[in-house]
Amino acid sequence: TTNFPEISMPDMYGKEQKLSSLEVKVILLHFWSAAVGNSSSFNADLKSIYNKYHDQGLEIFQVAIDTSKALWLNTVQNQQLPWISVSDLQGQASSSLKSYNITKLPANYLIDRKGNIVAKDLTGEKLEAEIKKHI
Repeated sequence: TTNFPEISMPDMYGKEQKLSSLEVKVILLHFWSAAVGNSSSFNADLKSIYNKYHDQGLEIFQVAIDTSKALWLNTVQNQQLPWISVSDLQGQASSSLKSYNITKLPANYLIDRKGNIVAKDLTGEKLEAEIKKHI
């Protein structure tokens, strides 16, 4: 059983991706918008963490809060984001924002292998330290 709200959205290929399918991994659930100008800097930070810990069981499930499919897809491809990227293209109306009580972007939750949310809105060294603890 999971202790977090389910998110099920299409990825860039239109394939439905479920957050719960990543159980037994440490999951960084990350909310962002391609329309926000600073996405490349925080995605670069996420990429270095992903490259370090993915083989040890970290997965990133990134939810784009956008309404333009072209902008979202171009950003994912240009930044070569290697993790699961999904969007329902509902922008601020996305039900995932309500489920996770997101009021500003970017935002993230760290979910441990048992499905418990263990941290929220961590970045940089704090995020990495918390991931290490649960890997």
